[in-house]
Amino acid sequence: MAKKGKVDMSQEQIDELVLDTIKFHCADTIYFKDKESRFLWNSQQHADQFGVKSPQDMVGKTDYDYFPEEFADKALEVEKQIIESGEPMLNIEEEWEKDDETRYLLASKYPFYNKEGEIIGTWGITRDITEMRHLEKELERSYKKVQRLARVDDVTGLYNRRYFYENLERVCSIYDRREDEISFSLIAIDVDNMKFINDQYGQQKGDDVLRHIASSMLNSIRKSDICFRTGGDEFAVLLPDCDKTAAVNVAKAIAKNVSDQAVPLGESKFEKITISLGVATYVHGTDISEIISAADRKLYKAKRNGKDQLAY
Repeated sequence: MAKKGKVDMSQEQIDELVLDTIKFHCADTIYFKDKESRFLWNSQQHADQFGVKSPQDMVGKTDYDYFPEEFADKALEVEKQIIESGEPMLNIEEEWEKDDETRYLLASKYPFYNKEGEIIGTWGITRDITEMRHLEKELERSYKKVQRLARVDDVTGLYNRRYFYENLERVCSIYDRREDEISFSLIAIDVDNMKFINDQYGQQKGDDVLRHIASSMLNSIRKSDICFRTGGDEFAVLLPDCDKTAAVNVAKAIAKNVSDQAVPLGESKFEKITISLGVATYVHGTDISEIISAADRKLYKAKRNGKDQLAY
């Protein structure tokens, strides 16, 4: 039995064992090159990466023998800089098109010295981070999806009530700081007889009506305008840089698009859908609740006047 703390190998044996372990068992690729970037020594993983049976078969070859020319050009430029400066370059992100798939690599490269302290080439270690990049992208897509779901109404695809208030607060803050006379407007919309539609034809047909409203809104607004579903049968349009006259024209276009096309609600049954609308324009110094209240008052006025009306 070996004594505690004693190693029954010479340092030379240990060095050889360590080198063989790195060469044949390291999951990262390791390589040494001369000043002309020709391979002097390669790990088995590096050979496996290119389908080469033995690392010895790579000696004397260069990146140009295994990588696309553009990739090899970039690697060569990095290695020249290292040889000239004597400074390593760490965590270099590389992309490699292999078998119709983009592989992502993370490389660190260092100057390779002889015993006299002279730089005779470079050496490096590279890790394949493709799976990690795919995971990051999937997480990013999932995060964006969650963010979108948090602000989008799942029935109509319009922005929801929460995002409406966030945008209105932001827009109010922007226009409150402006010194010119340019303002913004708000259109409040309510579907006429929505309760009757749901009771008569069911919730699913009611959702079809809501989607019809949303589509009509999107087809009527300017590129800068933003549409929201703020409640069950309530909608709103935020119109930046828009005075009352322009906002009224947009509101009229929405109402016309909604009523021009009948919506199929039952067997051979098409219903003409109408909406009531209220338009309010921001006045410098007013807050969110005031602009919303102003639009709602106009909307209620349109309702009292018999529905299918626009008040401003």
